[in-house]
Amino acid sequence: MRVSRRGLLRAGLLGSAAVWAGAVLACARCRSAPPSTATPRAALSAAGEEILRAVIPVALGPLLAAAGPEREQALDAGMLALDDYLAHLSLPLQAEAARVFDTLELLPARLLLLGTAQRWRDASPAAIERFLRSARDGRLLLLRRMAAFLQSMTVLAWFDQPAAWKGIGYPGPPLGPWAGKGNAA
Repeated sequence: MRVSRRGLLRAGLLGSAAVWAGAVLACARCRSAPPSTATPRAALSAAGEEILRAVIPVALGPLLAAAGPEREQALDAGMLALDDYLAHLSLPLQAEAARVFDTLELLPARLLLLGTAQRWRDASPAAIERFLRSARDGRLLLLRRMAAFLQSMTVLAWFDQPAAWKGIGYPGPPLGPWAGKGNAA
């Protein structure tokens, strides 16, 4: 199949218009959103936190409590750990992480990746699981990297918590003389 120059220009214009429309909608939504009452984060954006709060339960499955205050405490502790982790990355890596979250938050990206216009927090676990599986196993390197990034963030959020260590048989970090509880010499 041959593509004419005119057809290529049309496709480029349509793609640019779609990206522009998604950005305009996202910016309008951000301006009209009420101020957040959530804890201010050093490096984790509100969009990043929303995405991770939707992805973590799907990725962890039965490791995370099904519901209730235990689950919320684990998610809150995970967001705090991820914020601290991201805040200690180099500025270029922080910017890269922010771009991933900003891209995943765009309406066109949600339509293409999740198959829905719903926000991440409202998307069904099945849709998120389909996205993670298809991105991880897909041919596009960018999507595979996004899936790996989300998986890494999930692992960091969960296994940074002492409550998760018991389930895997990890006794905790070794304590040495520098912690004040080591062997007396």
